[in-house]
Amino acid sequence: MGLLTEFGELFLPRRCAGCGREDVSLCTACLSLLGGIPRAMEPRYGQIPVVGVSEYSSQISHMVVSFKDNGRRDILDPLALALARSVTAALELAHHPGGRVRLFPAPSSPRARRRRGGSHTAVLARRAGELVPELSLEVVDVLLTRRHHDQVGLGAHARERNVAKSQYLNPAILPSMLSGEGGETALESGIDLLVDDFATTGATLAESARVLASVQIRPAAGAVLGLGRGGTRFVSPFTV
Repeated sequence: MGLLTEFGELFLPRRCAGCGREDVSLCTACLSLLGGIPRAMEPRYGQIPVVGVSEYSSQISHMVVSFKDNGRRDILDPLALALARSVTAALELAHHPGGRVRLFPAPSSPRARRRRGGSHTAVLARRAGELVPELSLEVVDVLLTRRHHDQVGLGAHARERNVAKSQYLNPAILPSMLSGEGGETALESGIDLLVDDFATTGATLAESARVLASVQIRPAAGAVLGLGRGGTRFVSPFTV
């Protein structure tokens, strides 16, 4: 958060990052949106199930935009805890017996990373691991994306075309990701998950899975904050 933002907060009242109505970081109504029962969906694109704790809404969207673009680090913990619940549910869905869990955050463009000071999804994933250390989460921020149009407002087929072949692996991180201590391979141990803020058609996560498969990494599921209804089919709800 920049100095001007911190200075301004001395004089301007804090507003709810979801609805903007109350003098709190998140009002009770908006905070409750992050505490829903985890649900899994079969996305229109891709082969892996995706788990979320809320349905996509304007309030959830405002929270994420406020966090990633407006410097609202005061809502980091509620968002990270919600993501941790999705991750826990995704592990249950994948019948994870325990041990290492690698999270692969959805990529941001180099330009967005420079503007935001890094990947907001990776920040959420790392904080989720700090808040729930028993999950033993390892965040591997290896996915990058070439510039493409924003997904907001696009139909299902347009979303898929928009992200097709738009992602690639960071060559600076790839060698350490593929090897464990002493140089032995780390590909066969533990479980891998994709994480993002939202999933609608699953096109972005499907592209991430395709790129990771090129180096023999096959995520078992995706974990997100909000699930949309972009031609997807919801699986029966479950609790964790």
